[in-house]
Amino acid sequence: MKEVKKEIKWALWLIWLIVFPAGFYIAYHISPGTGIDWRIATSLIGLAVISAYLPFKVDHSTIFIIHWINLAAFLTYGLFFEMLLMQIVLIPLLIRAKMSLKTLYRFPLNSVMFMLISLLAGGVFYLMNIEVSSGFGPLVAASAVYIFIHIFANHIYLYGFNWLIGNRYAFMSSDTKLDYAATMLSMPFGLALYYLLQLLGPSATLLLGIPFLAVTMILRLYNTSERVNTDLAKSAKIGHQLAERLNVSEVLDLFTNKLGDLMPLDYTYVLDVHTSRDELVLLRRIENGQLEPNNLSPVRKGEGISGKVWESGSALLFNKKSEWIEEVEGYIPSDIESIICVPIQRDKRTVAVLLAASKKKNAFGTHLIAILEILCSYLAIAMQNARNYQRNVKRSERCALTGLYNFRYFNEHLEKEFDRLQKGHMNALSLILLDIDHFKKVNDTYGHESGNDLLKELAGLLIETAGKDALIARYGGEEFVLLVSGKTKKEAQMIGEKIRNTVENCTFEIQHDLSKNREMSEIKMTVSIGVASSPEDTDSSKNLLRNADRALYIGAKQKGRNKVAVYAK
Repeated sequence: MKEVKKEIKWALWLIWLIVFPAGFYIAYHISPGTGIDWRIATSLIGLAVISAYLPFKVDHSTIFIIHWINLAAFLTYGLFFEMLLMQIVLIPLLIRAKMSLKTLYRFPLNSVMFMLISLLAGGVFYLMNIEVSSGFGPLVAASAVYIFIHIFANHIYLYGFNWLIGNRYAFMSSDTKLDYAATMLSMPFGLALYYLLQLLGPSATLLLGIPFLAVTMILRLYNTSERVNTDLAKSAKIGHQLAERLNVSEVLDLFTNKLGDLMPLDYTYVLDVHTSRDELVLLRRIENGQLEPNNLSPVRKGEGISGKVWESGSALLFNKKSEWIEEVEGYIPSDIESIICVPIQRDKRTVAVLLAASKKKNAFGTHLIAILEILCSYLAIAMQNARNYQRNVKRSERCALTGLYNFRYFNEHLEKEFDRLQKGHMNALSLILLDIDHFKKVNDTYGHESGNDLLKELAGLLIETAGKDALIARYGGEEFVLLVSGKTKKEAQMIGEKIRNTVENCTFEIQHDLSKNREMSEIKMTVSIGVASSPEDTDSSKNLLRNADRALYIGAKQKGRNKVAVYAK
């Protein structure tokens, strides 16, 4: 929710200073409420105050059912008393809604709203010229109109104010429809209370109020139980979906997206434990529905909310800013109110931390701690499985010595790129085959491990020189192969020449394993390169590799080495 400007807050108080006395003056002259039995009046006010303290939640909506009480008050003592009752009830309503000094403007906002709506609804009721003695049917119809005006005018007023300050949302949401239905269904209770007050006096509020409040409490408990069961079912479903993902990024994306199904979220942070550095490092950062860069400073153990959760291994829940403001160290958005922070554990060890936050107060029920702990255990397992899978995939497709792709993976990729070429997704596909000149002499002079060191250095040089343009693999022994997609033979030749020149001018450091002191030695080396392209040279992936090999040995090796040769038919 956007911050209300200071000018608007002052304007609300000014409007209240004008409307508050004027509203009571008008109401008193319309219906002064003479002959009030203050025992009945006090019982109605007491019942309304208690009802204001006992809302219940359905999904993310908080519903206060008190309009049936102000209907009974209006029918019994008229507009002035009903307006007075609603102004009194406003105080516990705002206290229950956790009004703070920062949101004190809500008092004049709602006070003026209640007053204007009471005047409107009461005025329409009187214009209908319905008397209590008019009969049951007309009274029911007029009461339904009265209740509907209350809820509809309330809806319009709040929607208009939020639109004015820039908080845009759907005019008619499922939560709004639920509020309409619950309020309209309470209308018969208001009529029943009115009739009972005529017969029994103040005891009528006990006779009807106690069962109503009891039903409200039962609904609150039932709804809480239903929410727990629903959230457990959702978390189990999410857990199964997480288990199906084999990529860590996909696991995190699914987890953070699905959290919104469980609770109203504005901010989500997943922090990974780096035991070697003793820090929490950001893995995922979602703010206001947008993925943000992971550029926030790491958190040390015991620092801030997430650091304390990592240290203790126990979840923390805060329902308003005043509860956590002194716990915070480092970055946290200023408009956050509710925070829930849960350790992500595997084998009873915290491996990450989840911190979720909302701009609303009391956004998270206590039952969500247990739900999130279950869900976070699914996340920990899914991330570990994904990391193991990715590690195994990497091992299966990489050369253990150089870290480059192995030939099996290269061959599979070559087939895919050749398929793209034949479907017209690119104009050319070229292949560069590279061989180290006189590599056997290196092994014989310095030892095979020194030769391996040289291969690793060359692999790094190839990545640095051509990594942006080519997929690089170790072909076997001292040979390397580069696949350059979308490049013509001439362009691939230029890349090959750049590699050849870079290698020739580079000094490589290796350990002399065959010398007495095994000292470090500097050596120079050269490479021979063969280039072939498709569709210019062949329409077969296998022949593309053969043609590059032919260019390498006939065009470069046999003609003196340290050359780049292109395939010629």
